[in-house]
Amino acid sequence: MPIRTIEPLTPDHRHAQTPVVLSPAHQHYEWWYFEVELVDGDGKPYRVITSFHFPHGMDPHRLLAYQHYKSPKVDYYAKYGTNPAHFAGVASYVVDVQARKNIALLIARFPKADIGTRVQVSRPGDPSVRLIFGDSSFVQNFNGTYTLRVHHGGMALVGATPRKLRIDLDVTFTPDTDGFQPHEAVLLDQGGVRHHWACVMPNPSTFVESCVVQRERVGGAMKQLLRARANVAGHGGYHDHQWGADLVYRQIRRWYWGRVPTGARGGDVRPRDRVLFFDVLGTSTQPSPILVDVPGGGGTPSALVPVAGKPPLSTAGDEHINFADGCRLGIQGQDVPYPRWINLRAQTSGGSTRNFDIEHRVSNNVDTWPFYLRFAPGVLDPHTGRTFASVSEVLQASRMDDERTQKVLALSDKITVGA
Repeated sequence: MPIRTIEPLTPDHRHAQTPVVLSPAHQHYEWWYFEVELVDGDGKPYRVITSFHFPHGMDPHRLLAYQHYKSPKVDYYAKYGTNPAHFAGVASYVVDVQARKNIALLIARFPKADIGTRVQVSRPGDPSVRLIFGDSSFVQNFNGTYTLRVHHGGMALVGATPRKLRIDLDVTFTPDTDGFQPHEAVLLDQGGVRHHWACVMPNPSTFVESCVVQRERVGGAMKQLLRARANVAGHGGYHDHQWGADLVYRQIRRWYWGRVPTGARGGDVRPRDRVLFFDVLGTSTQPSPILVDVPGGGGTPSALVPVAGKPPLSTAGDEHINFADGCRLGIQGQDVPYPRWINLRAQTSGGSTRNFDIEHRVSNNVDTWPFYLRFAPGVLDPHTGRTFASVSEVLQASRMDDERTQKVLALSDKITVGA
């Protein structure tokens, strides 16, 4: 199994790539994804993950409408339709890294009537990146830095009672390390239907201006779940961009994606060097995996190369997790499958090994949906003997049109608010 080559980021791929005019005839989707590593006042590490979606390819209303799903109360196709121009949103969640626990999941959907005025995306040829999603945004500054602002809400179910959630985050990204992409940014090509991925900022420096996460108490007062240490350099970040010409589950069966820090530069120098992996299986094809050695603090990422006689990415062990509280809907069952292990066996062009064993366990699962699992495992770096907090996700897109998944999606309005 070879490892795919990479090429420098095409600057235009920082901007929106979907057509300006969208219609049900072509089910385009696009999202911009961000991660920020930070610490609270006691130095305890957290990770904030946010994604901006337009057109939203995984909005439950859109998926269920496309699948002509009917609940006892709602005919989704009749009520919402399938025009991708009618779906946009912001999703965020917050991970306690030490506890390996998701402490807040916030999902916001823009009403169809508001998308034209509250969602604005820059396009190739525009002088700078400008992504406006209501009160949240990602904007390029005059000095080459970027400001991410995440200001939105969601709902949490405390028992059977819905409680408001709120996140307010302001952070500056400095893109020290070069961006990259697979050839022509094509993640998967299925008979000319292309799905794209561009790693815009694989290892930026971050400066956290503020971050507060709150949840409503009984009586309406807000309880503080997290207040980050403000006006300090963050521990790292990440930003990529993905888009495609058809709904994800119609083209993609599953993927594995993640990032593993290393201690290559020694000590506690931040942001750490990392290895990034992305392996995708289409409904009819499986391209070679992407494994990239990503330096921290500047430099150019490089594709890793195989080790003779060993697959660069393999999985082992069949495990299952019941969908109980991953998005606080209180639903049991589902029995979602996932591999216990992802094993990376590769090396740099200079012969330095990059071998990692990534263990997925229920105890380090931080996000659970019937078609998506995210883990925050500690992974041993064999060169330094240190264990680093990592990120690993399993997307099983083929489960998106399963009847049990549809029932969960139909309930997700309980934790979704209008943006």
